[in-house]
Amino acid sequence: MTVSMWHANCLVPITMNKDSPLTPLARRRVLGPLLIGGLTVAPGVALTAQDLGAIDSAAKEEIRRHAPESTVETSPLDARIRLAECDRPLSASLPPSVTIGPRANVRVACTGGLVNWSVTVPVTISTETAVLVATRPISMGRPIAAEDISVEVRRFPGTVRCCATAPDEVVGLLARRTIPVAGVIPLDAIEQAPAIKRGELVTVVATLPGVEIRSSGIALGDARPGEAVRIRHSTSSKVFQARADTPGVVRVDR
Repeated sequence: MTVSMWHANCLVPITMNKDSPLTPLARRRVLGPLLIGGLTVAPGVALTAQDLGAIDSAAKEEIRRHAPESTVETSPLDARIRLAECDRPLSASLPPSVTIGPRANVRVACTGGLVNWSVTVPVTISTETAVLVATRPISMGRPIAAEDISVEVRRFPGTVRCCATAPDEVVGLLARRTIPVAGVIPLDAIEQAPAIKRGELVTVVATLPGVEIRSSGIALGDARPGEAVRIRHSTSSKVFQARADTPGVVRVDR
């Protein structure tokens, strides 16, 4: 637990180990009178349930501001902390550019008045949401069908950015790896099926101003819509590069 307080117009960080007593110097810094702007503020007192609740609420609200759907649990503050009563509403903040994960540290501060202090509040974050799960094992490379999935409510650490939440996100796509029964469907475990498959006969479409030319060729690799693929022309055997369009159709940009 790290507590920062203004003492004699200087910010003094005080680190307290829950399992070890306060040193005399730390006790004087935390319990002693604070000199701020030439005014002496009353020594800190033990935090009341109301004080602890205010700090707890400020930390939770800061997390929910970034992750509204999350559930937030705070770690208990050290009961030995002594803080002067705050004369202004508490403020809370996260470190700059922080990514909300399963755990975070929220800085709760009393600033702008006669009393100035801050405490670091560790929080645990989880999110409960509806996600897709496999109703039976889905083997790698197999297209996912509607009967392969169902919707269940699961709780996840941190915020949910990992998994598919709607059937239209996955039906018809391929499993990149085996997904076990009752396993969630991770977004990185699915991929679009190739529009063009190696060795198949495809239609080659070349568009010129005012005219469209069609021919045929053999695909020399797999390709998803928009990806480049090498084609061997059926008549000339010339190999050229085309762009996968729809199943069985490639286009040559002129």
